[in-house]
Amino acid sequence: MSKSRTESSNNLSPRAEYLIERHGSVWLIWVLFLYVAWTRNSASLLLGELKSNDDYMRMVEVRDWLNGQNWFDMHQYRLNPVDPLYSHWSRISDVLLGVPIKILTPIFGQAKAELITVIAYPSILLLIFLYLATALSKKLIEARATPIITSCMLILSFGVFMQFGMGRIDHHSLQIVMALATCWFVITSTDKSRNMIFAGILCGLGLYVGIESAPYVAAACIAVVLIWVFAENMATQKLRYFGLAMASTTVVSLLISAPPSRWFTPSCDALSVVYTQLTLAVAIILWALSFVGKTFKAPISRFFIAGILGTIALAATIVLYPHCLEGPYANLDPRLVEIWLSNVSEAGNFIQFFTKDITSGVAAIFMPILAGIGYFLRVKSNSSPNALTERTMIIFVLLTLLAGLVQTRLMFVSNALAIPLASYVIIRLVIWAGNFQPRAKMIFVRLLILIGLAPVTLPLLLGMIFKTDDKKEADPDLPRCVSQAVLNQLNTLPIGTALTQIDLGAPILKFTNLSVTSAPYHRNTSGILAALDMFIEDEATAQKAVSDMKAEYVIACRESSETNMMLRYGPDGLLAKLIAGETPPWLEKIDIDSENVLLVYRITPGPP
Repeated sequence: MSKSRTESSNNLSPRAEYLIERHGSVWLIWVLFLYVAWTRNSASLLLGELKSNDDYMRMVEVRDWLNGQNWFDMHQYRLNPVDPLYSHWSRISDVLLGVPIKILTPIFGQAKAELITVIAYPSILLLIFLYLATALSKKLIEARATPIITSCMLILSFGVFMQFGMGRIDHHSLQIVMALATCWFVITSTDKSRNMIFAGILCGLGLYVGIESAPYVAAACIAVVLIWVFAENMATQKLRYFGLAMASTTVVSLLISAPPSRWFTPSCDALSVVYTQLTLAVAIILWALSFVGKTFKAPISRFFIAGILGTIALAATIVLYPHCLEGPYANLDPRLVEIWLSNVSEAGNFIQFFTKDITSGVAAIFMPILAGIGYFLRVKSNSSPNALTERTMIIFVLLTLLAGLVQTRLMFVSNALAIPLASYVIIRLVIWAGNFQPRAKMIFVRLLILIGLAPVTLPLLLGMIFKTDDKKEADPDLPRCVSQAVLNQLNTLPIGTALTQIDLGAPILKFTNLSVTSAPYHRNTSGILAALDMFIEDEATAQKAVSDMKAEYVIACRESSETNMMLRYGPDGLLAKLIAGETPPWLEKIDIDSENVLLVYRITPGPP
């Protein structure tokens, strides 16, 4: 501890000083976040409005489970009733949300219990994430500024930060926390080899939460193998602990995720026999490696034997399940890909995303690049490129970055994992700037560093440079369409099935008792195609879609980004005619929306 630091805190005990430095910054940032988030979102939260389709759909799934739907029954019976969606989501998030709601409902009522939960759940995950990120940063550099700078890096990394907003209850924030926790347990296994058990458990549970966790699971496997490659402390035990924990957790997760009839059904977009077999193969490989250490002593020979065995396991999985290599969207209807999926930017690769929106692309890639710089600075200062901490962190960043380059929506995981290494760069520069004299110059240089390397600065500058008249504008109408005030009016209708636009489906399920045909999920293929047939194609095709879906109502948003997309693809389609006031004889206009943002029709009796 420096003299100046001692003198500045001579009235505090070492314990009090530690508590302030370690916990004060984290809690300060967390409380400020809660205050800002509440002031910005309280009005919509109090009305039961959430952040996205996934959040609405998650709450619908939680309600169904709490209302008695079987644990193993993942059907969404109100989504496309003629062919109910079988959800590929896990029950872990349902439990984390449903248990508090169940406990709080007798005390506060269901509405307030849900409100408390959708505020508390992401907020608690954020606090856990702040502690994990700052703990990882302190593994790189011990400085008074470490907690506050790391915490601020998270708050200013909007792609990550948004995953923890109040009302954000889908599984992405949970995956971020699990990824950082896994990285932490691998790194701290230096002193506690049994921490590898927890790392393995988190990998197995991560695959259950969502297959988007596969990149960080792969990173953990590589990081563990490298401990053995370099013959580090307790390497044999760590291989066994991790392999056994990951494989057993994955098997148990499979057993509790589906009924026995589905245990051996290969599925590429959710935990299934595909990934269970692969993790079992990896566990066997890890155990095998733990027995051949005396035979293969050189790092290069260990690296090659581990690489060959890993490649064989992966190749065998591909041979058994070749369709999984093409991704979850491989078998989608070409028309659905062209019209719907191509307009979902996060579902495409990063190059496509970057060329469409340079500002957002730079924001998504900035933190991993800064993390790479942090890794090289750390390695250079320590002259130890194989140090466990730095090596593990960069492996996690790189593997998740590669996944994000393939599918943009995974970039937020790489950004989250990049925060400790990126913070290291700023902290090093801030310490370096402390050498400037006089004090005013030092403060000025530090401010330049903090502002210049903040995750928002470069994207904001690029946003001003590349701002054009034809750039996609914010769409104020879609939030109005899915607001409680608008959708609650649908509860005056007799219960039935509504053929809806894609982005209206999940909010309608949450706010009303109606069933819907469409929601933005790749397993809802027939429902999405029905929406396209209804609103983009001619009247005859629209009539057939209504008949096939056995719909009683048709509901669309008068103005929204989806409406604009449908009008672009079908300028002479039925939606264009409905907006123009041309109602075909088999539809009856229902003037139910006092705000005039919804188009609502009843299907007239008789065959279309």
